[in-house]
Amino acid sequence: MKRVKIVPDRPNHLFESWLEEWRNEAVVRKSELQNHFTKALDSLKRYPLPLESGKECIILQHFGTKLCSMLDRRLEEHRRQEPTKAVDACVSGAGGNEDRTVTSRKKPVEESIIAEVAQEKTAVAKQARNAKKSAPKRLANANDVAFGQADRQISLEPGTFDIVLLVDTQETCGGRTKPQHDATLAELTQLGVLFEVRRLKVGDFAWIARCRKTNDELVVPYIIERKRLDDLSASIVDGRFHEQKFRLKQSGIENLMYIVENIDKNSRFSIPLPSLLQASVNCLVQDGFTVKYTRSHKDSMSYLSCVTKILIKIYKDKKLVGCKKDHLTQADNVDSAVRLMEFKEFNKASSKQRTFKVSEMFIRQLLQLKGMSVDKATAIVERYASPQILITALENSRENGEQLLASIQVGDKKRRLGPAVSKAVYQLYTTNELS
Repeated sequence: MKRVKIVPDRPNHLFESWLEEWRNEAVVRKSELQNHFTKALDSLKRYPLPLESGKECIILQHFGTKLCSMLDRRLEEHRRQEPTKAVDACVSGAGGNEDRTVTSRKKPVEESIIAEVAQEKTAVAKQARNAKKSAPKRLANANDVAFGQADRQISLEPGTFDIVLLVDTQETCGGRTKPQHDATLAELTQLGVLFEVRRLKVGDFAWIARCRKTNDELVVPYIIERKRLDDLSASIVDGRFHEQKFRLKQSGIENLMYIVENIDKNSRFSIPLPSLLQASVNCLVQDGFTVKYTRSHKDSMSYLSCVTKILIKIYKDKKLVGCKKDHLTQADNVDSAVRLMEFKEFNKASSKQRTFKVSEMFIRQLLQLKGMSVDKATAIVERYASPQILITALENSRENGEQLLASIQVGDKKRRLGPAVSKAVYQLYTTNELS
């Protein structure tokens, strides 16, 4: 029988109604806040999961601490006026069904963002297991033990693991100051976040599911790169920005996120402020990243705390199964488990020192061109696997070489590469001297 998933049309119905009320009041008063409420309302309507408090809204764009506090105060008033209603039903009631109890709520849309699961065992692995079961053997030699360890598949049952936020060592002051004096560690500790400082080969923050008994670790498919505006400016100038985006896209993590952290607007950067903001927008539109703008370091830590709580909620009732990076996208409808990559493989695959394939180096080369995104470069390399293959194709199309690549479709939306980028690539690989 086919399963039908019912998704509430308005998972945050009450919050939406209060924002609409405040917006209408602002319109009557001709207050500038009407635009702010409109943007916040639009952001809330596009968010698919139920939010249990105003504080959790901080993860959305156009929601600041003041607006979140307003929602929490209104929610508290609502609870006092109607104490018999379940809290979850009050906050996440959808389309007029506000009186539903917790037991009648449908499963949230969060399940749709989880990949379906478990890794199929290879024929060799099956033979090895069967052999181990049938043998009257009391002792195993070192080779058998090593093989068994290599073949062991991590499987975490619901309630047997913790979701832990990993903080890259570069995000802390290291040994130069005591932990309680480090801003990042102090803020996360105060917020009650379960975290650990560790050297990450890519990204500044990531999450793992760690088994409480065996300490086996699987990477939750979310990773964050944090950039202050001054650091964003410097990374664009020295090329790290495109390099980091490429490595994040190659990491095997599905949900890639940027925190763009503001500092004093009077500060001077090597790149104009509008250009910096445009670069962050390009991450969102061209590269498919989630971009969150925060006002300060404290605001960023609060955002990380909210994301951590949401991930705990998403995965707490899930069975998690470890698999290789190449198997993450393979669907398996037989099991209901979630397929996740082991942390050791994630960190090893993301290392800068690893040997790169020709196609990967080709993408890195294309990314040096202005207007080139990771998705655009990947689309080109999927059509022309190496620089030599591309050069040959360009030389054989001399009459229309500049527009040879213009019709290549990019990303899920199948947008065309366009004439400008096609011309730039043509000039790079066919001109002996570049101006």
